[in-house]
Parts: sequence; C-alpha cells; structure tokens
Amino acid sequence: MCVSIAGIVTGNDTGFFLLGMAAELMSESTTYTIADVARAAGVSVSTVSRILNGKQDVAQATRERVQQVIAELGYSPHAQAQGLRAGRTRNIALLFPLKYPGTLPYNSLETDFIIGAAAAAADRNYFFSLVTTQVTKDSLIGLYRSAQIDGLVLMHIHTQDWRVDLLRHKNYPFVMIGHCADNTGLNFIDLDFEAVVQTAFDHVIELGHQRIGFLALPAEMRLRGFGPAVRAWEGYEKALKHHRLSPLYREVGYEASDIFAATLELLDEQPGLTAIVTTHEFAALSIIQALKLRGRSVPDDCSLVALMTERIAALSMPPTTHLDFPSHTMGYRAVEMLLRKLEGELKEPEQILLPPQLVIRDSTMPLR
Repeated sequence: MCVSIAGIVTGNDTGFFLLGMAAELMSESTTYTIADVARAAGVSVSTVSRILNGKQDVAQATRERVQQVIAELGYSPHAQAQGLRAGRTRNIALLFPLKYPGTLPYNSLETDFIIGAAAAAADRNYFFSLVTTQVTKDSLIGLYRSAQIDGLVLMHIHTQDWRVDLLRHKNYPFVMIGHCADNTGLNFIDLDFEAVVQTAFDHVIELGHQRIGFLALPAEMRLRGFGPAVRAWEGYEKALKHHRLSPLYREVGYEASDIFAATLELLDEQPGLTAIVTTHEFAALSIIQALKLRGRSVPDDCSLVALMTERIAALSMPPTTHLDFPSHTMGYRAVEMLLRKLEGELKEPEQILLPPQLVIRDSTMPLR
C-alpha cells in the first residue's frame, strides 16, 4: 500500500495546503475506469453509475453482470468523487498557523502533529489539508461554505477562543487539540499540562531537591489565555503550595538565547539551585550550556526535567528525563475523532485529557 499525493494547493494569500490523499491500493486494478466496467459488461456508463450508487431501477440480471465485472477487474470508484456526489468533499483540514511566516515552517514536535493528523486521514481514505495562516471569521466560515472541507481540527486553543465559539454557534463539525474553559458539547484531546508540571516537581523532590528553578512559557501567552501556558502555570502554583517551595522562575520566550539568559538569571538569583524544570520542549541544550558557563553539569550539579518528545529526549546529551509530549498520537487521535464524528460514529462528545508519562533518563539523580 502506498500513499498517493493528490496535489498541493499553494498561494501565500490563502495559506491552504493540500498535503496528501488517503492511501490507495496501487496495483493494476487502479488503472480501470467506470467506462472500462461499462464496456466489459456491455452496458452504459450511466447504468454502472446507478448500480454503484445503489439505485434500484436496474434489472437484476444486469446488476449481477456488472457486479461480476467489477469484481473481476478489481475496480474501485474514486472515494472523493463519491463523496462529492453525496454533497461531501472527503477533505478535512488542520488549522495550524505559522508562528513567523517566511521562516522555517514548523519544528519537529509540531511536524509530528501534522504527520499524525495526515496518517489518520489516510487510514480512513480522506484528503488532508493544512491551513497555515491566521483566519478571520469570514475566512473560517468560508472553508465550510465553499465546500473546501467537511470538518476542521483546531490547534493553539485558548481558554476563551472566538474560533471555537463561532464554529459551535454555527454547528460546524470540528475537534480541538487543546481545550477551553467551557467545553460543554465539544470534542477534544489535550495533554494534562497542569499534571505534567506537578509530576516533574514530584520527581525531583523525591530525589531530595528543594531549590528548583522553573522555566515557563512566556507570560504574554499565559495572560492571553493560551491553554498550555495557563495550565502549566497552575500546575506550578500547586506544586509550590503542596511542597512548600519558594518561587524561583522565569517566563521566557522560545529563542535559545532567551532560555540561556533566563537560566543564568536563575543561577544568579539562587546559587544553590540543584534542579530545573521546564515546559520548553527544546530548552535542554540552552540550559546545559548556561550551567556549563557557571562551571556546573547535568546531572552531577543540577538535575533537569523537560517536557519533550521521546525522540528529542533520547538524542539529548545526556538523554533527558522528560514528560512525554505525544504530539504524533494527539494529531492522529484528533483526526480520528473528527472522522468518527463526520461518519456518524461519534454519538456523544469525546473529551480526552492525556495523563503525564514520566520517562526517567540520565539528566536527573538524587541530591548529593
């Protein structure tokens, strides 16, 4: 089985990319057309079409002859064409705007979301598109009204999110990777970011650490209501209260230089710091470099726990103790959820909050 690429819709104005079509069996049978079936059966193309669409106005003998030819040729009608005849596109989209248009599109963690989503669409014979620009109310509704998509997966969910409110009001099919403050009647999958931070702190405290620094997502994102930033911060506040810790943190941007500088600030503020927890998935190298500048190493002088994918953690030096960020799984299951909704298989709202999975590697050790 191969995955065929249906085409790419380009254009800087739309930011709408058709990434790939669902998997098709690539064999000799795919060369046959409905005209070939009609010719072999000695009937018209319209007769074959009526049989394929379940029409009952065809003689039984003719129906059986056509069905026999279809079986012998291994003919399979084009999935999207069938969908269009039924008033559907068999195309779904992931709304995942670029952070900085004109730069590298996505990092490896974000790409995992996209690949997982595309794989789920392929497994159920749907086209998959990626919307890379910020949307307006009109352009978002236009995706549905112009018959470009049957349904949508939303990313970058905020606690109060106008896109969610609009689609819910219009009763358009969508699911979220993330969740809002009010999720009544909504479908989503998300990582429990609050529990992620608490689990990270529990781990280093069990190892005897008490002077623990926290590198969080930017304060601006938290104040705007970006779900992961809000919930990770809530987890930090609960960890401080539960373990009676003094706050020691920086809310910092994604640039390596910012994380490097913030780590130095933590070390200067608390020279006795022995552990760092971060929700920045690519922060480990910058943190290790800052510690090295201060003559310290991981894990001998400072333990490190990060939120990241297994692949990134395994490639780090040293391999990083981490809370797994299952981005591929989340992308796959979000699309799977959407397609079950479109196919009428999902009768009630489905809300999945993935628990944290701690993977202990070489970047943490007991306090000495």
